[in-house]
Amino acid sequence: MKKIFLTLLIALSTMSFLSIEDNQTLQNESIENVECKYRQCNATAKSTGKRCKHCVSKSSDYQCYQHKPK
Repeated sequence: MKKIFLTLLIALSTMSFLSIEDNQTLQNESIENVECKYRQCNATAKSTGKRCKHCVSKSSDYQCYQHKPK
């Protein structure tokens, strides 16, 4: 009886860790995917090294208002 209980306990705890990991992966993907009218800015932030999440304002633009060369 103890073996069955321990096996069940281990199985349930493993499943709960997997579901937490999957949820974090889904949250990260939803943060990275930005829906824009034209496209997302292709610039990289100097401070974080991550891609800018702003959208461009015109169909001919490839960078947002903050990263657009002047």
